[in-house]
Amino acid sequence: MINEKFAFLTVVSFLGWVIATILFIFKSFNEKGEFFAKRAIKFGIIIVIFYALWIIGMLNA
Repeated sequence: MINEKFAFLTVVSFLGWVIATILFIFKSFNEKGEFFAKRAIKFGIIIVIFYALWIIGMLNA
């Protein structure tokens, strides 16, 4: 039962990590190539959280 929960956490965290990374790329830069630090920090923190959850899930699944 516990392994199923960690397997689900692994899948959700991986998808969150990928989506957050894509959003980081598209939201942190505009068409002119200008960088927005506040948006980048927000998405960077989200990326780190999902990545950490993904690793935890992989270790326990």
